[in-house]
Amino acid sequence: MLTKQDFMDAALANIDQYPALAMLQRVGDPRIEQHLGAIATMLSMLSQQMEAATMEAFSKTRPATVLADAAMRGIVPRAKSVRVSLSVENPGAEPLDFPSDYVLLDSTGSPYRLETPLSVPAGGVESVVARQGESRVVSHTVRESVPFYAIEVPAAEDGSYLSTIDVYDAQGAYRWANQYNNIEPGERVFHIEVDDRQRVYVRFGFADVVGVQPSNGAQLNLVIGYCRGDVVPEAGASFAPEYVNSPLEGRAKFSVRELIQRGQNPIGLEVLRDLARYPSVYSESAVFLGEFDFLVRKNFPSLQFASVWNESAEEAVRGASLDNINTLFVACLGADGQEQVVRQAPGTFAQAQLIEDGLLTPLQQSIKAVILAADDSYKVRFYTPVISEIPLTVNARVAGSYRPGDVRQQIIAQLVKAYGPLSDATRSGYFVPLYQQVYRLLRDGVPALMDGAGDPDWTITIADSQDVPRPELWRYVTEQSLSVSVQAANVVRPAWSING
Repeated sequence: MLTKQDFMDAALANIDQYPALAMLQRVGDPRIEQHLGAIATMLSMLSQQMEAATMEAFSKTRPATVLADAAMRGIVPRAKSVRVSLSVENPGAEPLDFPSDYVLLDSTGSPYRLETPLSVPAGGVESVVARQGESRVVSHTVRESVPFYAIEVPAAEDGSYLSTIDVYDAQGAYRWANQYNNIEPGERVFHIEVDDRQRVYVRFGFADVVGVQPSNGAQLNLVIGYCRGDVVPEAGASFAPEYVNSPLEGRAKFSVRELIQRGQNPIGLEVLRDLARYPSVYSESAVFLGEFDFLVRKNFPSLQFASVWNESAEEAVRGASLDNINTLFVACLGADGQEQVVRQAPGTFAQAQLIEDGLLTPLQQSIKAVILAADDSYKVRFYTPVISEIPLTVNARVAGSYRPGDVRQQIIAQLVKAYGPLSDATRSGYFVPLYQQVYRLLRDGVPALMDGAGDPDWTITIADSQDVPRPELWRYVTEQSLSVSVQAANVVRPAWSING
């Protein structure tokens, strides 16, 4: 990849062919410097794009390519609603009845709907489950009957995320089907698709071939659910009715008892870029290519750490056992950190703990259900992740025009962002930082360490782990595991006639 300086050097090498311009350039005339700098900048940006395009076939990096890959895999930007258990107190002298879908508002104005009807006796306290979200009905008239007719799903206007879609017409409801496989002609099904701009469509079938093709003038209704995604109401937080139908109803007190299901945002670009590294998967069963790791990450994108391995990888670490036959092993940690972990101090060895089925958290039970739904011939066992911080040392000498304290903070920020516990690179097992990657990261991200910035001199030392690589090992760097030393010094290079 050619840099801006490369283009500037090439332009200045030929400027002597134009003596008038060369004279202006030598005195630093801004009319010449700005034009040459602008052209060199644009060409360097084009060079970066060409370099990225060359590698796109092997490593998808550009957002457009990542989103197109997600569209091909059928990954829909869908969020999950938070579910809470509410305590409802009736201080009045008469019983209160609340219907299903009764709307409550939290302190931020987000709506919650009761999942079941509720009756609270006078002076009594009852509990009920509420789900965050609201729905919108979109009526659509088919104006041209074509095969695989599609209806675009409107995005929310208040920043909410898409969570559910139901379709029905005068004849009743349609059934959602993930693929066209095994769909008979005339089956009332619909499909959900997404394009490379993250626009969501409801798509129907082809008459006499697969599914149902809507006829001209048909009235279709889409019930679209939206939610706030990753919302965590605090225990004891108060809720209020959206509308009060009577004074007695207004006296009722609603408060959060416990969190049943944490909300989840749609899969972000960084997670999609991580999923794009996997081979193309054309079936949700995950059986054809054995991509159970992909299956777990697609269904649970908010996991802090996830590693799925088979009996071969297991026996390479802990030896052979008959119990390992036809078994998948999982180590994970959710966004709320409820799962058990083991911490391993530098230079020591900590053994992962096998988790009994009766002690699995709701997240681990959900992951197990997803794997068994894909292939129920496997046994699924869970290990605790083993956290191991990576000791990494950076010693740098930079030009005197830089402040060492600022450069040190920039180095730490770059390393923690790229290899910290929240980075995508460390979200799975077997992570090992490579020297060339770390050098490239700091050289491109820290101005004081760039080539030509006063000729910086710097070294990196990554402590070698004596531990056998293990799939449950969660390795990352933190500010505490980093040792960064920066000194400012003017570097004088040997040159002709330097001493007179």
